[in-house]
Amino acid sequence: MTRYTLAALAAGLLAAPALAQRTPQPEAPAIRAPDALRVVAISPPPEALDAQRGADVTITFNKPIDPSTLHPSTFNVLGRWSGPVTGSYVLLDSRTVAFVRDRDFSPAERVLVSLSRDLRAADGARLPRGYAAGFWVLPDPGSMSFAHTATLVPGDVPYGAHGGDLDDDGDLDLAIPNEESSNVSVFLNGGDGSFGPRQNFGVGFHCSPSEGLDLSGDGVVDLAVSNILDNDVSILIGNGDGTFKPQVRYPVLSQPRGLAALDVDADGDADLIAANRSGNACTLLRNRGDGTFDPHSPFEAGVTGETGVAPADLNLDGVLDLVVIGYGNSRIATLLGDGRGAFTLHSVVVTSSRPWMVTTGDLNGDGFPDAAAACSSGGRAGIYFGDGTGALRPEVNFDSGEFPIAIDLGDLDGDADLDMVTSSYSSGDFHVYTNNGSGNFTLSFTIPSLVAGSCAVLHDRDDDGDTDLTLIDELGDRILIYTQQ
Repeated sequence: MTRYTLAALAAGLLAAPALAQRTPQPEAPAIRAPDALRVVAISPPPEALDAQRGADVTITFNKPIDPSTLHPSTFNVLGRWSGPVTGSYVLLDSRTVAFVRDRDFSPAERVLVSLSRDLRAADGARLPRGYAAGFWVLPDPGSMSFAHTATLVPGDVPYGAHGGDLDDDGDLDLAIPNEESSNVSVFLNGGDGSFGPRQNFGVGFHCSPSEGLDLSGDGVVDLAVSNILDNDVSILIGNGDGTFKPQVRYPVLSQPRGLAALDVDADGDADLIAANRSGNACTLLRNRGDGTFDPHSPFEAGVTGETGVAPADLNLDGVLDLVVIGYGNSRIATLLGDGRGAFTLHSVVVTSSRPWMVTTGDLNGDGFPDAAAACSSGGRAGIYFGDGTGALRPEVNFDSGEFPIAIDLGDLDGDADLDMVTSSYSSGDFHVYTNNGSGNFTLSFTIPSLVAGSCAVLHDRDDDGDTDLTLIDELGDRILIYTQQ
């Protein structure tokens, strides 16, 4: 091999050897990930108020779906009262899936459809943020004449209630948290609207708001209950027969009051968010998929004294957002979800005074979710219409007795709009309002409580197709059963 010295090269006596020329190689084609899977249509449509009890849920995607990925953890249907809905998945064509339920939905209930990010297209693409949409089931036309047909005796100081099917027999039962006796009273429905003897299941002290849904993924209704003065949440895993395993408790911030259940990260299970009045924040309990939860993660909600929280897809992007009320500064805020477990403050509006409970639904029939709050100190029911972008418009309010602490929505008269019941603690009554379809409410009548009106359940308790009322008296320690005639 010829050697060249640096000195010779520097003197220009020798020419440097030519560099070898490389033949250009074609670039390797870029590997492109498939376009994301998207929902392009769903029936019943989001926020529909007139879904039929026998309706199948039909979803059309932007590309062919992989049928092997269709199962309850990727395509889930939950009735507020009927509970986890079982059924079969039928491909109508390569891009359209119908969920054919095994039995009808319950009248006047809200149904939530949730798709997880593990649902795949035939080319392997996934839903990056999952998808969620809710609709309401139309009841039969109602007379709006209610008769007091029974009184039940729960534990001490009942407040908060779940009126769903706890034993999977197709009729609606009751689960009532009792603040002072630290338990949940369960009454099983005999099928005709009458109830058997109560069974009590222990939870924490000053228990109150509750949710009934499938947390463990076994198709059975479980219960989540906020324990206000123990600063934690009790999880009661259901056995499927209306009984529950012993509670497991998860710490959150101080004074959890409002409680919301939703899949915040699109992983196919229901997580929990608690509004903590003294903690001045919300806390997220992330489900591990089996009804156990990671340590809580706090986040600010843009108000002071977070007391109530309710989910809704405020901007109709297929991801659930949050509405949070602040008892401390009389504000209501909206937070937009990203489908990955985080929420961003979007808007804040003023409420009448001291909001105690919040719920959501399309109140004016424009297809966008709205919010309704019980404004306790002002004696008002506050209505906040959604603008479709995630913000709420200024409050429209209605007189609602003294110190209302609960507000509940449902179609009482079967005319495909949401009516309203407020529960007034100090005036000791329940105010029943009918909606004209555009969000203007008229007080139809009041029902007296024994001592203090505290909350209501609007459901078809006797399975005759119309909507009945179950009313909770917190200080009278009674459940008042009113049946629509």
